[in-house]
Amino acid sequence: MGSGLSTESPSQSDDRNSAFYSACKNGDIIAVKEMLPNLTYDQVNQIEPNGSTALHAASANNHPHIVRLLLSSCCSRITVNNCGVTAYEEAATDEIKTLFHRTTPDRFVEENMTNSFTLLTSSDVDNGTENNIPDNWVRGHTSADSAHEAKFIIAMANTRNPLYNSIKADAEKKSTKSIHQLASQAVSSQPKDSSAVNKLLKNFTSRKGIRHLLTMYTLETPIYRKLQNEPDSLSILVYFHLSELRGRAFQGQLYRGAKMTQDDIKAYQWAIKNKDYVLETRTFQSTSIEESVAQSFAQIKCDDIDQQHPKLSVILTLVFPEKCPTAINLTKISDTLPLLSEFEDEKEVLILPFTLFSVKEMKIDSQTKQYRITLINVPTPKTSLSYAAKCIKT
Repeated sequence: MGSGLSTESPSQSDDRNSAFYSACKNGDIIAVKEMLPNLTYDQVNQIEPNGSTALHAASANNHPHIVRLLLSSCCSRITVNNCGVTAYEEAATDEIKTLFHRTTPDRFVEENMTNSFTLLTSSDVDNGTENNIPDNWVRGHTSADSAHEAKFIIAMANTRNPLYNSIKADAEKKSTKSIHQLASQAVSSQPKDSSAVNKLLKNFTSRKGIRHLLTMYTLETPIYRKLQNEPDSLSILVYFHLSELRGRAFQGQLYRGAKMTQDDIKAYQWAIKNKDYVLETRTFQSTSIEESVAQSFAQIKCDDIDQQHPKLSVILTLVFPEKCPTAINLTKISDTLPLLSEFEDEKEVLILPFTLFSVKEMKIDSQTKQYRITLINVPTPKTSLSYAAKCIKT
């Protein structure tokens, strides 16, 4: 089941490896439980002299209880061994691989469309249709040229004008401080989570790259919900460091699940009829290259049934005809562009706020009654920073 690239070799002496690594490799759960609380985050995740980690050893040698324990302690999932593979890829069985999957189902499915989007209608829409559009759905513009906030933040990120450099530096400083505060609030009562989060924050502030904040966002910790509700600081930092992520700009087709009311469906139907409108994302949105990931989260369960406002299962297909810098591929692309998501099986591409789309079509499966909505990415028009700032003020 594993990759066949394991660093384990009978000829390699275990004498140089740590006692913790040996316990994980040999399945000694009692010893692992005794040692784990006394080890630092770096010690748990260290690359041993044989080029492997404790998680790799437990995964490759089929010790599910130890793998489960390490993962629950926020052990790093993206660390690769000296063969360039993760512990997930080294998994001895499907059971072991399943342990690496996310336990909460809400990241790739939209439970409440009003949390992520806003839709603004034009004055010529009839009142009946307008009343059916959620007040806080997808922000709507009559054309991409009117998406001034999107143009402003991209222009600010790309500016080399010395007049704006001090403003940009101040914004980055404030955003860095803010994201530290958000992280502290989110994981202050959870030591296991805080070790991983603090390590990634330290790597970012030490100028080791914006990729560490993206990895932090994928963690199974309360910080995800914090950044969903307060996305501004992370948005600014990612946009200001987009140049580091050029190689991750996505082109192709992505999927995201949703659970919508009939009024939400009508809002999309309105957008299809009004072809001149473009829609703007307002939060970070996790999407997958694999439709099966979105499908697994989009199924309607008994808990979702509300007789007054029943939820409908929806699959959003997001099409990117050309490379989009605000659709960031978190999967392993090459040895120089390694895995960024802590959950490898999800094949995640992260969509940033201020990404623009038009609604192409809506279909319904006659057998499953599932809706399928197709959105087409609309590139943000380039403009000068001064002009974009002026448009926002007016």
